[in-house]
Amino acid sequence: MGRLDGITLEDLHEVRKQTDGEKPRERVLAAIGRKQGDTLPRLAERHGVVEKTIRNWLDRFAEEPIEQAPYDEQRPGRPSKLEDKERDQLFEHLQDPPTELGYEQQAWSTSLLLHHIKETYDVEYSGGHARKLLCKAGLSYRTARPRHHEANLEQKEEFQRTVQKKTARAERENRCRS
Repeated sequence: MGRLDGITLEDLHEVRKQTDGEKPRERVLAAIGRKQGDTLPRLAERHGVVEKTIRNWLDRFAEEPIEQAPYDEQRPGRPSKLEDKERDQLFEHLQDPPTELGYEQQAWSTSLLLHHIKETYDVEYSGGHARKLLCKAGLSYRTARPRHHEANLEQKEEFQRTVQKKTARAERENRCRS
């Protein structure tokens, strides 16, 4: 328990109350369990991780201030290919139909969005990223199908004949009543 010698159980309980997020809370609970005498294998089983992970979690409490120990460092990721202004402008474009920007399509699709971004901003994205952009803009990348993929053409024709018969009969009846 040497890793937690300078930390009291009360300190850990106070940090647990202030901790946001599932994984940081798990780390504090593992430290509380260890401070209460639980073994590393038991903590690993309880938290669904390997013993090495428990040791790494406990090392955080020895090496960092107790308030920061449960949390991971910020990872900024890859910089955006579009500047903030360009991204805002793109989202404004997506709120209007593509026809207002000179395209022939009535609705945005991933391929049209990729083309628009390439032409307007000289930036290339993958289809998956285009779908994410559409979702962030509040749009769907699904389009209407001309017919349902499971539709039975014979049943559709039979339905059309039935509707036409009923419509023709109703028209004759209306003429007779007049």
